[in-house]
Amino acid sequence: MEKVIRRFPVDFSQQEYRDEYADLLNTLVVEADIQIVDYKLYRLLLLHIPNSIGPHRTLLLKAEINQQLIELCRRLLAIYANKVQLHDNKERDLLTRLPNRQSFDMRLFQVCEYFHEHHLSDLVQDKGSWIAMLDIDHFKTVNDSFGHLYGDEVLLHFSQIMEKSFRYNDFLFRFGGEEFVVILNLVDMASARDVFERFRETIAQFKFPTVGQITVSIGVTHIDSHALPASLLDHADKALYHTKGSGRNQVVFYEDVDIETPVNDDSDIELF
Repeated sequence: MEKVIRRFPVDFSQQEYRDEYADLLNTLVVEADIQIVDYKLYRLLLLHIPNSIGPHRTLLLKAEINQQLIELCRRLLAIYANKVQLHDNKERDLLTRLPNRQSFDMRLFQVCEYFHEHHLSDLVQDKGSWIAMLDIDHFKTVNDSFGHLYGDEVLLHFSQIMEKSFRYNDFLFRFGGEEFVVILNLVDMASARDVFERFRETIAQFKFPTVGQITVSIGVTHIDSHALPASLLDHADKALYHTKGSGRNQVVFYEDVDIETPVNDDSDIELF
């Protein structure tokens, strides 16, 4: 299985990221809950927290390592592992392990608060954030034709492709059912368009076991300095609705289209 590294804590406001431990993370083999690793000029203490609900965590501690420190970390690690488990039980989806709707609500509020304080001067050129609603096309047909077990398999593969397609400082969520949400951070409009089009194409070309090929419709809107969480969701949802009324398997930006224009009445639109 391909390794997906997502660093914590995630800071969506970080303009540049230089990871001095990138090589270590990409080649890391966890052999115990606590282990010592020599890396370049450093001696690191790795503290590993396995998890049955959310992702596994590994903490890197750079310090003067002695037996007393190791014993202290062992005790603190047990406490932290329990806290992580409780957190993930509450805020992660059990099937996909992505953050759930509750986690999304809190994160979107934080992002809006950030942009209320840091105004953007240019919607197109500035590196801001974008919220996208992703809906798997004709998912009800998948469940009806193959059964809910294979529907769950599609959701699981879809979420795994999401994790591989977006960066460590983007926020991914399972919104509910076959709907997912991405908060894409620190990109201009052209880059946001490229990212979501590339993901849409990746899904369209992926061969899901048993089910075969599926597509995804994506509605996107910009998170500006005056946006409220409810209005952002409404705009992204309207953009998503527009994709469904114009053929699905598309990326539509709320800022690009006249959303108030009614869609064709004869379109096969799935609202749920």
